[in-house]
Amino acid sequence: MMPPMMNNPMMAMLQMARNGGNPMQMLQQMAGQNPQAAQAMRLIQGKKPQQLRQIAENMAKERGVDLNQMAHQMGITLPK
Repeated sequence: MMPPMMNNPMMAMLQMARNGGNPMQMLQQMAGQNPQAAQAMRLIQGKKPQQLRQIAENMAKERGVDLNQMAHQMGITLPK
């Protein structure tokens, strides 16, 4: 039986990133099976870290969420 976290692809990618891994391979695999994941891949490909942060901040703001607070709740530290 898989740990509950691994049943959720987003949590699995988060765990992979926390452990210093690269979640892009998992995201590429998901993109082949899910149109929303494919759209996310197109959105982030070729972007610099600061551009990715700005995208994440904008998406969080659209939803009324503070990106830093959300990251803190997830136990991750965002780069400046």
